[in-house]
Amino acid sequence: MNRTSLYPDLANFVLVGDVGSGKTALTMALLESSDQVMKTQAVVFHPSHVVDTPGEFTSRPAYYGALLSTISDISTILYLQPANSASFSLPPGLLQVYPGKRVVGVVSKIDLPDANAETACRVMQDHNIPPPYFLTSTATGEGVAALRSFLISLQTPDTKTGANEECAESLGVGDNEC
Repeated sequence: MNRTSLYPDLANFVLVGDVGSGKTALTMALLESSDQVMKTQAVVFHPSHVVDTPGEFTSRPAYYGALLSTISDISTILYLQPANSASFSLPPGLLQVYPGKRVVGVVSKIDLPDANAETACRVMQDHNIPPPYFLTSTATGEGVAALRSFLISLQTPDTKTGANEECAESLGVGDNEC
C-alpha cells in the first residue's frame, strides 16, 4: 500500500467484524487505496493508527485476547455488521472493556440482494452498539464518504466538526441510517 496518507486526519480507528464482513474493503475505500483487497491473515497497521483486524478475532474466542490487545491504544472501534447477516459472534460487552472507547456501528454490504439493513442495525443495538449507524457499500461507494468525514471530524476535538455527539449531528451523521 502507498504509505502516504491521502487523509492525514483519518486516524486512530480499528475495524472489527466477522470474517467476510468487508473490513479490508472498507479500509481500502476509506483510505482511497488502489491495493487489491485480500483476506486479512494478521493485523494490518496502516499509517496514522488505522488498523484492520482479521475476522477470526471476533469469531474465535481464543483470539479475544489478541483483539483486546490490538484495540487497547486505539480510540475508535468500527464494528462492521454485514447487511446480510443476523448473527453477532462477540460476547456481550467485549467491545466496551476499555472505558472511553467510541464504538461506531457500520452496516456493510448494503448493496447485496439479500441485504436487510434494519436487521443489521437491530443486531448492533441488541449488542450495545448505539446508533447512529453508517450504511455502507464498498461496491457502490455508498456511505463511505460520510463515514470518512465523520472519522476525520473525530480528530479535531473542540471544534464544530463532529468531535462529539451534538456536533456529529450537524454533519448529517446517520443520513443513510436505519
